[in-house]
Amino acid sequence: MKTPPRALSALLALTVVTVVSAAEAWQRSGGAEVSFTAIGPAGLRIVGKTGDLELKDDGQTLTVAVPLANLDTGISLRNKHMREKYLEVPKYPRAELIVPKAELKLPAAGQTGAGQANGTLKLHGKEKPVRFTYKADHTGAATKVDGALHLDIREYGIDIPSYAGVSVKPDVDVAVSFSATE
Repeated sequence: MKTPPRALSALLALTVVTVVSAAEAWQRSGGAEVSFTAIGPAGLRIVGKTGDLELKDDGQTLTVAVPLANLDTGISLRNKHMREKYLEVPKYPRAELIVPKAELKLPAAGQTGAGQANGTLKLHGKEKPVRFTYKADHTGAATKVDGALHLDIREYGIDIPSYAGVSVKPDVDVAVSFSATE
């Protein structure tokens, strides 16, 4: 069964953007995990993951970018279909979440904050406004950020993945986790 690449891109972008909201420039520190979950019939659950995540802060916006080439579902044929047929990674190599820093509420040192924010998700050659949730835990010099969003891959021109007559639902959940410092 083919895995939906759009979910991965969306997940990565929205999680990263949520974390960075300070007025100063943010940089990723430590590991990152981006994942998407697609659901199908009879309990079918497809999870794709990558540790590839890039964070860019231009002072006004925070951009969380996820290169899609290393997105992995644990099955090589599914990965091939996801990357080549559905996400079209050679043509659309990244998913990006662009968030105005004014949308984010970053907690003070030793504090935890959570909320919802608006941003723009670039996926599969399309740009759409998205709303995502996030939690930020500011401990020491780093802030750990966890973010999530729900999207319909059809809105990004991604075909519904299907293999041997079994299709996943078009709704995909994306989760992102990373640490950043200012």
